[in-house]
Amino acid sequence: GSFAFGVAITNVCYLWFIATGRDAEEEVFSIDLNTPDSAHYAVTAGLVMLVTVGSGLHTVFDRFIWSVSACRCCRAGGTFETNSINSPRRGRWQDVGAYLVVLLVVLVIAAATFIVIMRAKMDNEGQTEIPYIQDSNTTLTDIVDSVKDFTIEDFSFMKAYCIEFAVSLFVYYPFFETVLFSGVLGCFRLPGLGGRPYEVRKEEKKNNGRSGARRVSAVEMT
Repeated sequence: GSFAFGVAITNVCYLWFIATGRDAEEEVFSIDLNTPDSAHYAVTAGLVMLVTVGSGLHTVFDRFIWSVSACRCCRAGGTFETNSINSPRRGRWQDVGAYLVVLLVVLVIAAATFIVIMRAKMDNEGQTEIPYIQDSNTTLTDIVDSVKDFTIEDFSFMKAYCIEFAVSLFVYYPFFETVLFSGVLGCFRLPGLGGRPYEVRKEEKKNNGRSGARRVSAVEMT
């Protein structure tokens, strides 16, 4: 699922430039190295969008999938579950998160496959319009039939995916997880965004409630 989403968002960024008429190769800034061959590295608008919007959305998707699969609402004691062994609600929803993840991954893979074929067709035929969307003369059958003509060069965009994936995995994901763990997004009090401080406060409240219940029970027994 993560791989499919990464490939899809890489190509969506490229198709966005095509759809809006912007130049993905426009130079945003450059780096000149004082070397014997005077190396010049240009950072394009497409690359900037890829490592910001693309990598950022990839990180959010990975986190979202993990959160759904481990959703506490469907676990014992959660909103849709109960700790009671004899309750008919016990175990009814515990696999909902896993099923939702499977459904989401299947949809993402289907969308990614269509987008990759569309992008490869454009590279193979040198098209400057998005097939089936901007080029109304292209049908879905034409897009599928063009698969047999693809060559390895038509998938050169996988290099861009490697950059997007590396930035997402080694830059955005650690930063995003650190921010979520700190709880600053939820002011340390909101569920899901309150991070570790919210969980500690919630656990302390639960323990205090249990202690109070034990004290009341002890008083009643005396």
